[in-house]
Amino acid sequence: MGLLADTRTLAGWATLVPNRPTPSNSNEPSEHDTLTSTASIVTRKLTCSNEIRPSCSASYAAYNGKEHEALDGLPWHSYQPSHFQTPWLLSADQLHRHGLSLSRTKYYEDLRYSTDLPRQAAVDPFHPQNDEDFVHRLDEDWASSVRVMDRTVTFFQESVFLNLALDQYHRHVIIKAILVEDIELQILKSLSFDPLRSDPRNHTIPVLQFIPGNGFEFSVQACWYEHWQWPPFDRAPSRFEMARQLLEGLVFMHEHYIAHGDIHPRNILWNHAPTHHELSRHSKFNFCMAYIDFGGAVLFSADNRRSPGSGVRPPSAFAAPEQSLDQLYDVCAADVCMLGKVLQGEMEEGRKWYGIPSEDTVYERYETLLAKMTCAKPEDRCTATAALEAVLSILLQSASGNG
Repeated sequence: MGLLADTRTLAGWATLVPNRPTPSNSNEPSEHDTLTSTASIVTRKLTCSNEIRPSCSASYAAYNGKEHEALDGLPWHSYQPSHFQTPWLLSADQLHRHGLSLSRTKYYEDLRYSTDLPRQAAVDPFHPQNDEDFVHRLDEDWASSVRVMDRTVTFFQESVFLNLALDQYHRHVIIKAILVEDIELQILKSLSFDPLRSDPRNHTIPVLQFIPGNGFEFSVQACWYEHWQWPPFDRAPSRFEMARQLLEGLVFMHEHYIAHGDIHPRNILWNHAPTHHELSRHSKFNFCMAYIDFGGAVLFSADNRRSPGSGVRPPSAFAAPEQSLDQLYDVCAADVCMLGKVLQGEMEEGRKWYGIPSEDTVYERYETLLAKMTCAKPEDRCTATAALEAVLSILLQSASGNG
């Protein structure tokens, strides 16, 4: 979703409220006037900013406060959160009719401290059943406190297009409002329904339902978590398995002519709840990785992978060099570079935490692969398919103990 998508969404949501006149004895603006005025504020901010918004899931500028400039001397985070809650609050009743209790509403407050949610994690995380939790919660003796802690979901930052809710089974879900004409909606639906959803290589977040709105749709997504890289992976097999899943998912998207366009650590989730418990060492349990946020995604054709992109790019530490240039570029090669930088970052954190022997031939091969994925020139990079084949070979070597 590009810079002005937030503005279009907010302005479009003004139609949710009838343009009721303000009573003559009142100095307060009507709900419709407030919402339209807020859209104007956001328009001024976004059109004056020289920064590209990092990503849908990574940035709620009102709270993150990163990579955004001031408007008329006022920091972005000085705007009131209620401005961004307005369209959501106006949709709370509609969402509740679909079994969703929206954050910051009476429906949510009635449930937020409940521990009555499924205790069994989904056998197939990409196809969760109603009596299954979306994620694993470690150490059942500690689970009750984890569930209460989860109700605050302190990591989550709402925005005009993204919010938090509880479903009718008391599980957290993420709701995203997407304009009907946005290519993101087309891509997300294609990935969320069969035949693509049933393909085991599809490593995208499960979407539970789509709810139509006025010029937009709500996508209701299972709530997975973003702490997969913290702490970093503590053993070679789990690190390489993580890389395998992410590369397999990237190959799958590219086979269906989808380029993600905005790959960075916070646009990748896994199916484990956060914990400070000792078992948080990644090698202790199985996991599934998933991509989120297709607001920067583009479609390409079999004979042409070059595109100007969507206007959205990840933070500079993870962006491909060509994404900052005003020209067409190979969107698949850019995806490979972004993922390579993500894997390099995780690898470096692992080295700081646990140490990695420099003479380890398995890691030598892995680092050589990541260097190939992140070459400055797109034509020098390997493809996602070649990278996946290399990681599979590295996994075999690691499992055999030859390294």
